[in-house]
Amino acid sequence: MEIQKIDGAMLRKMFEYGAQNLEIYKKNVDELNVFPVPDGDTGTNMSMTFANSIRELNKLKNDELYAVSKTASSGALFGARGNSGVILSQLLRGLARANKGRKTLDVKGVAEGIKSAADTAYKAVMKPTEGTILTVAREMSEFAQAHYKDYDDILSFLNDVLAHGQDALRRTPDMLPVLKEAGVVDSGGQGLIYIVEGAVKGLAGKELEKAVTLQPSDRERFVDDSNMKPEDITFGYCTEFIIKHAQDADENALRDYLSTIGDCVLVIKDDDLIKVHVHTDHPGKAFEKGLTMGTLTRMKVDNMREMLGVPDEAEAEEPQGDPVPYGFVAVSPGDGLSEIFKELGVTRVISGGQTMNPSTEDFTAEIKKINADHIFLFPNNGNIIMAANQAAEMSDKDVRVIPSKTIPQCITAMLSFDPDGDCDANEKAMDDVLATVKTGEVTYAVRNTKIDGKTIAKGDIMGISEGAIKTVGTDVNGVTEKLIDQLIDPDSELISIYYGNGLKKEDTDSLVEAVEERYEDCDVEVSEGAQPLYYYIVSVE
Repeated sequence: MEIQKIDGAMLRKMFEYGAQNLEIYKKNVDELNVFPVPDGDTGTNMSMTFANSIRELNKLKNDELYAVSKTASSGALFGARGNSGVILSQLLRGLARANKGRKTLDVKGVAEGIKSAADTAYKAVMKPTEGTILTVAREMSEFAQAHYKDYDDILSFLNDVLAHGQDALRRTPDMLPVLKEAGVVDSGGQGLIYIVEGAVKGLAGKELEKAVTLQPSDRERFVDDSNMKPEDITFGYCTEFIIKHAQDADENALRDYLSTIGDCVLVIKDDDLIKVHVHTDHPGKAFEKGLTMGTLTRMKVDNMREMLGVPDEAEAEEPQGDPVPYGFVAVSPGDGLSEIFKELGVTRVISGGQTMNPSTEDFTAEIKKINADHIFLFPNNGNIIMAANQAAEMSDKDVRVIPSKTIPQCITAMLSFDPDGDCDANEKAMDDVLATVKTGEVTYAVRNTKIDGKTIAKGDIMGISEGAIKTVGTDVNGVTEKLIDQLIDPDSELISIYYGNGLKKEDTDSLVEAVEERYEDCDVEVSEGAQPLYYYIVSVE
């Protein structure tokens, strides 16, 4: 079959197949995480980002080429989660730019779209790293630019572009030593290849792999909510997921917890699986609770008011209260940390973090609720900074991102804030203080691996700091003590410890006692963070 033109309907199908193929293989992408931590999320982030594109496309009534391109781009832009999701949104943004004014695409038009996509994504990243999704996109673009004149058939052209991208993906470990040491290819690049593979199959009229079960579409739900009326909605987000490996989990305790954060609760346990449905204003809290019981799959969140045609409260309402000079938005992975943020003066808290990266739209919604002259965003995770930056750029308010990568950095920055000070001076002071905070995190390994010169077995306890695994052992407190020992220097004065979900108070008391005895010249502060998956978050200043 030879294809010489792509119109809007064909492009829509390519987007749909690309999104479906990524959804099928997102777990494979998640498992490519270099660190063996329980929060590999690249595939999930990219899949949720692209799923938002398809949701928006489902509302589009026409198949005009640019309208399809623009709608997919806008959906991804607002739904972008994690750095990989933001880069995907920028790839789609570049493609839409190239398609403006076109009704169909020939081989040259496709090549120009691929180039615009790669160029736009590169420009969105301040310090591009080779051996990542950007490399895969760039090499496909370079091949397309160099060879499009040799083709009349778009399908043959795209198959060869895909093959070149697959080759680039295979070579990513040669560009990033950390990938080679872990024995994996780049996860974002793999996600992009799955998308392109699906898109090419959609164009060719081929079926996706039947050996893998497709996830339900957004309209197929565990519970039929179609008979609900707008006046029935108390909580805004219909949230569903399945917990795997949950044979020891207490479904009654989960049901009781979900009832405190929402309604329409359904919890069904079948052997080692738990199927969950809840309407809540805090989907992240539901996911985080589920993560304490097992691993999650088939995660899905829908805006109930949007589904029923009710204006979104964030859109319909003006910010409440009299204007104030400053407002703050911070991402928090645990209820205890959220309370600490509020005590420090944070205006709005977004539930999320390692396991559930907030989207650009999540930041945008909170920005709209704040009636302040200047708004500061604290992403508190390196994988969330790009989404925060994207939200700031899209806002017509004065929004500034303090690029905090850890919870303790945010806390120290808020403590350094001067409410009577100038905005620019405050921004600089908070930005500067980030470098003074040494942060460590303690979690467990989800697979066997060798990284940073350490051989790690599944279930081992790991102490992580500055993007490296510093200590490995089998005892949580022992690993935490060794991690703190590596963070301490002669100028250290304060050690802060935030303990997570599931830890017993006597365990934390034992750790604090040992740390106080070992570092007599330092003050030691302990707080309940209630974060999932990470036993302790510690900082040294």
